[in-house]
Amino acid sequence: MVNIVTHITFATDFSPCSASAFRYVLEWAKVFEAKLTVLHVLSLQPGLDIDAGIAQSYLDEQRNVAQDHLNQLLVEARQHVTQTSLEMRTGLPSALICDVAREHKADLIIMGTHGWTGFNRVLFGSVAERVIQRAPCPVLSIPGRSPEETAGMPSLTIQPRHVVLPIDFTDCSMDAYEYAVQVAKWFDARLTLVCAIEPLSYSLDFTLTHPLQEKANRQKIEKRLQELTTVLVEQGLSAQYELVEKPSVEAILEASSAQKADLIVMGTHGRKGLSRLILGSTTSKVLQHSPYPILTVKSPKFEGGHHPETGKEQASASAESTNEFDP
Repeated sequence: MVNIVTHITFATDFSPCSASAFRYVLEWAKVFEAKLTVLHVLSLQPGLDIDAGIAQSYLDEQRNVAQDHLNQLLVEARQHVTQTSLEMRTGLPSALICDVAREHKADLIIMGTHGWTGFNRVLFGSVAERVIQRAPCPVLSIPGRSPEETAGMPSLTIQPRHVVLPIDFTDCSMDAYEYAVQVAKWFDARLTLVCAIEPLSYSLDFTLTHPLQEKANRQKIEKRLQELTTVLVEQGLSAQYELVEKPSVEAILEASSAQKADLIVMGTHGRKGLSRLILGSTTSKVLQHSPYPILTVKSPKFEGGHHPETGKEQASASAESTNEFDP
């Protein structure tokens, strides 16, 4: 099998959701025999004058506390992953997480996400979403959910037994398909392809899509799903598909619940700014509401680091300016 993960960057803010993500880090690093970089970013507050004495004292105190936490994580990590190193940076978390991943040629970023929604998400933003938008490699996001949100859910296994893959046959989702197949092989997991057909809609001239056309489209989609599933079964995987007539986010979450998924693998275009606001993001919405870990694969697949199929270094992406408080 192709080793798709040789170096993991784990971003932590020492919160409970980061502690949950750390359990995944140790297990996945052992499975893939990967190197590990544990990273903490001291986040600068807007308007903070880092040259001021008070600000420097504050940062020094935070740095000392963070170093103690990092040292504790290092001791624990090296019991499972011998090649573990520490990084601490100061600045904008999402930008520096991606920078460190590029510097170390990481091929997987793992981090916890607080799962903010509504006003809190608008106010504070989501570091996980910004990392996904800019990351040079796939990102595994582990949700931090309250006991009320996970009540009645089966316990998740860190080594996934059942992987759900939303698919719409775009380049973006086919990149995720390739990656999900490799994940399923490494963990000997079942794989369910989920394709959502949006309910009947009106075209731009306000005429309803013809039912015969809808039926023909459904038949084409189902044939393609059957072909992809057959290929997986021929490779020795346990695979199936679901074709449902529901909005995509609802379909993905319901299928994951019904199939008792341990992991969702999704493709994402990594759009930013105005284009993301206009077009929306299915991945972003699933990330906000899913109680399941989500592994995102950005299209094009790998800006830098190691390509999982060749193991060769790819050209580094051009540097881009980032702002933690941009949309």
